[in-house]
Amino acid sequence: MGETRITGGKYRGRKLKTGDFFRPTMSSVRSALFNMIDVEGKSFLELFCGSCVVSCEALSRGAERVVCVDRSKRALSICRKNLESLNETATIIHSDTVDFLQNTVEKFDVVFLDPPYNDVEIVNKTLSLLPKVMEEDSLAVLEKSKRIELDFSNFEVVKRKDYGETELVFLKVKR
Repeated sequence: MGETRITGGKYRGRKLKTGDFFRPTMSSVRSALFNMIDVEGKSFLELFCGSCVVSCEALSRGAERVVCVDRSKRALSICRKNLESLNETATIIHSDTVDFLQNTVEKFDVVFLDPPYNDVEIVNKTLSLLPKVMEEDSLAVLEKSKRIELDFSNFEVVKRKDYGETELVFLKVKR
């Protein structure tokens, strides 16, 4: 099983499990992400959370409430272990992301999504539902392959940053 380390905040340097069956967000990308956004005291939603390394990073940096969503029981098992290793709590939801977005009534200050890189259909479906969980001043950050083009028509693209094959796209809802 792979490992990574938290890049900043009160748990900086702590090891987290990543599993060997999915692609966690690289530490350099996580570090850059959290240097660009402030999560302190905010609600944080991680969609397609995998081992919830990004959520643990958000907790380390002071996020007030964290919700992790993934359809993989195996991933969520690692997620729970990572949270326990930090003695932190988050709401862990075993659900397909589209189902979660269709059914939740919660709103979040920051939404991070790291969907399967090559599934354009699921990413566009997720993007179409994302405004439902966002307030006017909420920020969504999408981690994606630079090779795919997506429909951002519901959003104002605030910023784009490239990290090798990976691109972070910062989005606010168009009102």
